[in-house]
Amino acid sequence: MNSKSKCITQISLSFNYTQFINPFFNSLHRWFANDNLQELGITRKYLLHAYFLAAATIFEPERSNVILAWAKSQIICKITVSYFNHEITSSEERIAFLANFINSINGLTKTKSKTGHRILNILSRILDQASTDAWGILGRDISHQLHNAWGAWLMKLNRGVKCDEGAELLVNIINICAGHIVSEESILHPEYQRLSKLTNKICQQLQWYQNEKVLGKDDCSAENIIMKCSREIEQNMQALVELVFCESNVANKNVKQTFLMVAKTFYYGVNCSRETIDFHISKVLFERVV
Repeated sequence: MNSKSKCITQISLSFNYTQFINPFFNSLHRWFANDNLQELGITRKYLLHAYFLAAATIFEPERSNVILAWAKSQIICKITVSYFNHEITSSEERIAFLANFINSINGLTKTKSKTGHRILNILSRILDQASTDAWGILGRDISHQLHNAWGAWLMKLNRGVKCDEGAELLVNIINICAGHIVSEESILHPEYQRLSKLTNKICQQLQWYQNEKVLGKDDCSAENIIMKCSREIEQNMQALVELVFCESNVANKNVKQTFLMVAKTFYYGVNCSRETIDFHISKVLFERVV
């Protein structure tokens, strides 16, 4: 069985364990409605998709806080990228957004951009809720780590670093909310950096591959490039698997496996048709277990 089949099969095998999760999705849907996320470009279908990928990957009831943090982070990440990349968002507004977030430990200040301020308010509440949930489950304060993870990602986004898909951010949020706090020394270690860079590269390649498939170019040159990219993705996925499961003192296995989990959800989303994903979502979230 190749890596594509394994990835899709492992996501599918989680279905029987994830059918308890509908109450958690209802919570997410209330958040979606109360903050009117549709006005910020998020559809109910995208909400379902983000939640499904998180819930079909992390299916233990006691980790519901991680599922919700993952899904919400993916959604607000998409909203933030759209805001930063929008043609009417000036460089001054992007800088103000970043500065306001960095200093938000002392409370948010009003900015000229109503949309930017609105996104920051939503993000601030997400982080507060994630911190509160973690305190109840883990008995520790993770607010500082969450703030640092988002701050680091926003700084990259503001500098124009290719990080639109937010893979590295999602890995950090999942690990932090699960209580797997990685030291600064470990983060700077070459092995950890390789894990991070390889995961980002795979997710970026998958994003490009999906965009090219949607465009449906027919010329031979474009088809050859797509096939080459597909082979590189397979090779990089194999390299990531080997790196995750090799013995290491840099990070524990749970931390390392999060990189693979996030990469696999991107992989699944690209290699399954919309019809197949919709069918899986329907089976997992809305069919009663017999």
